[in-house]
Amino acid sequence: MLQAFYTGLSGMFSFSDNLSTVSNNIANMNTPGFRGGENFYKSLSFSEGSYGTQIDSLGYRFTAGDIRQTGNATDLAISGNGFFTLLKDDQQFYSRAGQFVFNDQGELVDRTSGAAVAALDSNGQLQKLDISGLKVLPPKATTSVSLSGNLSSEMSEHSINGVVVYNGLGEATELKLTFSKSATVAGSWTVTVKDTDDNTLHTAELRFNTDGSPTDGFNAFNFELEDSRGNKTPVAFDFGTGFGKTTSVASGATSTIKAKVDDGYALSDLQQISFTADGALVLKYANGEEKSHLRLAISDFSNKDALELVEGSLFRSKDNASLTLGRAGEGSLGKIAPQSLELSNVDLSKEFADMIIIQRGYQASSRMLNVANQMLEQLYENTRGR
Repeated sequence: MLQAFYTGLSGMFSFSDNLSTVSNNIANMNTPGFRGGENFYKSLSFSEGSYGTQIDSLGYRFTAGDIRQTGNATDLAISGNGFFTLLKDDQQFYSRAGQFVFNDQGELVDRTSGAAVAALDSNGQLQKLDISGLKVLPPKATTSVSLSGNLSSEMSEHSINGVVVYNGLGEATELKLTFSKSATVAGSWTVTVKDTDDNTLHTAELRFNTDGSPTDGFNAFNFELEDSRGNKTPVAFDFGTGFGKTTSVASGATSTIKAKVDDGYALSDLQQISFTADGALVLKYANGEEKSHLRLAISDFSNKDALELVEGSLFRSKDNASLTLGRAGEGSLGKIAPQSLELSNVDLSKEFADMIIIQRGYQASSRMLNVANQMLEQLYENTRGR
């Protein structure tokens, strides 16, 4: 009979612990990336003379939560399988909460824990996603200019204005190309390259065959663009071969030839960042240039029971044998939903149902103590006069 007290008390303790788990689930129903917890009971061994129950372990539900757009460039969610991989104190952690921000050192970190978000380099090695050295785009010299269109054989002169090229220091020079038809050599043109001060920088000969296609050996030229320190950068002007780019046929007083600068830009500041569905960080600079950086490292586990909650929404693995490490969209790993957050996977209706069951179980266990107490009182009553 006395055992009934301890059996009922074990039920009350277990249901009380379970209520704490349900309370925590409900309290975090709006916490991004939160995984709902669930207690597992076990019966105490009859063979060892124990009765009742106790909480055996705490598990987590890893079903996906709803994804909601936030508009913040560094808010990320995973659509599908996997966890973000985070680095802190020489340890790896895993989370579905993508509330990230760049800190003062230029590292992408978890907003709440401060753990660094990991990416995979070209060798598949984990490293912090760091843009400290990418906030300014170094200048790049122009190396080639492509020309296309028709240079009318019925004209004697034609000009192309506003061809902007960059030297090795990123200094811009606006060029003017003037085409002057030769009066003595058929299909021959003199190309003069000038700057905005009308200084002649270079001259070259351009020739066309009788069918209007560029003549090999006279379909390109190079000149050296000088910067303010006296250094020179070679720039190649290409008119193409065959009828692929430039031609010279009769078209009256209309020429359609135009120049396209293939590369080169000035020093430029980072203006905008974004992430793609495959987890690549894209950096956009003020001059319009875009650079793709590292891709986020995504981890998944075939044995999710090996994950233990450390703090907030951070998990740590007790069994790395089941770990799959890769990039978003590879194999079974999910894709990135940019400018979005995954909400908690807590189902409020299920929590309320569990709460009712816990309440009834706690009430019944409490009633068991009351009945055992009444039986003891009855026993004492029956033996009082003896």
